[in-house]
Amino acid sequence: MRLAAIDVGTNTTRLLVAEAQGSTYRELDRRLTFTRLGERVDTQKVIAPVAMNRTLAAIAEFCSVCGEFGVEKLTIAGTSAVRDARNSGDFLKAATKLAGAPAVVLTGDQEARLSFWGATDDLSASNCLVCDIGGGSTEFVLGTPSSEIAGRISVDIGSVRLTERYCVSDPPATEEILTMESAIDEKLEQVDSQVPVGSEAVLVGLGGTVTTLAAIYLGRDRYVPELVDRTTLGRESLDALYRNLARMTVAERSRIPLLPEGRADVIVAGAAILSRILARWSFSEVVVSNKDILDGLLLQMMGRLDDRDLSG
Repeated sequence: MRLAAIDVGTNTTRLLVAEAQGSTYRELDRRLTFTRLGERVDTQKVIAPVAMNRTLAAIAEFCSVCGEFGVEKLTIAGTSAVRDARNSGDFLKAATKLAGAPAVVLTGDQEARLSFWGATDDLSASNCLVCDIGGGSTEFVLGTPSSEIAGRISVDIGSVRLTERYCVSDPPATEEILTMESAIDEKLEQVDSQVPVGSEAVLVGLGGTVTTLAAIYLGRDRYVPELVDRTTLGRESLDALYRNLARMTVAERSRIPLLPEGRADVIVAGAAILSRILARWSFSEVVVSNKDILDGLLLQMMGRLDDRDLSG
C-alpha cells in the first residue's frame, strides 16, 4: 500500500509519500513549500485569508503528486498555527474537502510523541531527548527508541513566532537578541518540570531549522538528505554559525544557497532556540535527524503505534 502524510506547519507545508513494506516503509517522495500559514497568528489568533489560500494551494498540489504515485491512504495534520487560530475549523474543513481525506489538528502532546517516534524509529541510542523546532512551537520528548516515553512537552517558542515578537531590526539588534534569548530560557524552564533530562541523554534535533543549520555547517550548496541525516553539530560550531547569521541582513542570508526567502528571515530565531537548548542542559552536540513528524504519521497510519498512547 502507498501512503502519504501532509504536515501543515506554521512556516511550511510538507509532504511524505511512501510504500509500506511489512513493518517498515520505503520513501518515494519528500518535499516542502513555504506557505507561512502562521503569519501574524501569534498576535491576531486568526489565519489570514491570503495565508490560508496559499496553504490550500500547496495541499492541492501535494494531492496531485499523491495521485501520480497512486497513494491509497492520505492524512493531513495541522500543528501550532492551526492550534492557535480561532478560525482553524474553517481551514480544516476546506482542506478536508479539497483533499478528500481528513485534515486534523494535533495537540502539542500528540505532535511531540509523533515527532519522537518518527525521529527515533531506526536510531540506536539508550536514551534520547528529541527536540522538534517548528515555526510556532518546539516539542520536547525524552525516552528510549521503541520503548517508553519518560516525559514530553510542547512550548510556544518557534522560529516564526519569535521573529515576529523580537527581531524587528534587520539585522536584529543586540538588545533584541538578548531579549529573545531570555524569553527562550524562560520557556525552557517549563521543560524541566515535565522532562527529566539526565546527563546520559543524547540530544536529537529535527525540523527545518536544525537540518538547514547542519547543511550550512557542512558547506553544502544543495540539500542532500542522506548526508545531513545523523550528522552531529557541535555546540561551539552551532554558536559560531548562529552569531554569524545574526550579523547578516535577511537579504545577505538569502544569498546562502540553502536559505530561501521563506527561511532566511526566521533562521536566526530558530538557531537561537537550538543554541539555548544545548546551553540549558550542557549538551556538547546535537544529532540531526531528517526524519520527523511526517514519519511518525506514517507509522501511525501503518498501525505501528497502536500500542503507544498518542492521546496522552
